[in-house]
This record gives sequence, C-alpha cells and structure tokens, in this order.
Amino acid sequence: MPSCTEDHPSPPMMRILQLNLNHCETAQDLLCDTISRLRIDVAILCEQYKNLAPPNTWLADADGQAAIWVQGGIPVQERPARVHPYFTWARIGGIFFFSVYAPPRLSGIEFSALLANITEEARGKRPLVIAGDFNAWSTEWGCRATRPRAPILLDSLALLDAVLLNTGIVPTFNGRQGSSVVDLTFVSESVAPRVLSWTRLGRSRDRGGHGVEPHGRHHRRMRCLHDQGKPMPPSRAGVLVDG
Repeated sequence: MPSCTEDHPSPPMMRILQLNLNHCETAQDLLCDTISRLRIDVAILCEQYKNLAPPNTWLADADGQAAIWVQGGIPVQERPARVHPYFTWARIGGIFFFSVYAPPRLSGIEFSALLANITEEARGKRPLVIAGDFNAWSTEWGCRATRPRAPILLDSLALLDAVLLNTGIVPTFNGRQGSSVVDLTFVSESVAPRVLSWTRLGRSRDRGGHGVEPHGRHHRRMRCLHDQGKPMPPSRAGVLVDG
C-alpha cells in the first residue's frame, strides 16, 4: 500500500475519518483513495488488515486491532510510552485522539478492565476524542435494545466528561445478520462545540467507480477545528451519503 503522505503544516481544520476495516485487504487498499478524495488528515481505524511501516505515520495497539494514521506530515505531538491492547492514542493538532476496538469475545470483566485502562490513560488529557467499535448496543444511540456493555461504557466515559456525537438511527454496520450501531464517537465537552460536521458515508468505490463494501461497514467522518483555531458553532446531525 503506497504512502499517502506529503509534508505540510497542520491545517486550521482537521478532517477525521473513522472506519472499521474488518481485517479486509481490499478495504485497506481502498482507504488511501478515500483519504485522498475526502482530504482526510487523521484516520481512526479498527480491525486493520495490517500495520503500515514508515514513512507512514501509523500508531497501533499491541494486538493489531486499533490504529491511528496521520496524513500529510502533520506532527504527532505526543504518543503512548508503551503499547496497550485494544487501543492506542496520539496528540495531534493539540487534540488527544483515542482509537479503540473492543472485541465481542471480551467478557464483562475484561470489557470493564479495558475501559478502566482507557480512562486511566486519558486522565488529564484534553481536548479529547475517543472513537472506535465498542460492540456495545444501546437504544440511546439507535440500537433496538440495550445490552450489558452499554451502561459500563457510559459510566466509564462519564468519568472523563465525554459526550456522545452519534445522532440519528442510521446504522454504522450492515452485515448478513442485520444492522447495528456499534461504531461510536465520544468527545470531551470542550471539543463538542468545535465539531463542524459529523457525517456517515456509504459504500467505498473502486477506481472504476463501482460500489465496493467488502467490510460491510459505513465510513464516518468528523471535521473539527485545529487546536489553535477559533471555535465554531456545532452542526452534528448524522447524514447518510451514498458513495
């Protein structure tokens, strides 16, 4: 997979793409085209097919389940002193970004332990974005039912004063066994007013313009101001875009 990076200073507004690749080679190959087309600055990824080597600015967890891919030579101001299972983080443009993947196989105790590790690592880090696939179901974010993981997740992130950006009932995952809303984005209260748009995207397209959805997941993009920018009024309504 070629590098998409060309050096340039940090932009006044960052475009962030959140995506679960489902360990799919085709999906990861298409990611570079998506990043170029949408002019993405930071990609928050789950279930990557593989980790990328330099010159890519790629930060990953200990298990190859979560990653952050920084584009355009934007500097990483801080990163973890050691890698953690199921999540990673980086400070980019003055904002702390966390990428998280919580596998369905984790028990309730293991899920709680993962969130305890995340909240401990995120303590004192502001402004803050925590995004990923938590495999947690709740009617609060558009699922048909609430399952045990949801209150654990909300109680844990409440310790960080994080608010949920997901709006509407459009699913973030479509698969053979149905659809669900499991890909979530939480931000600290200081970030929420600076979110200019929060958009769910439809299928990826190959170079011939054909619709491709090998991973069965919807992309989601969030655009927010750079840390040095002036805060703008929020516009967070979820919008479904086909292609």
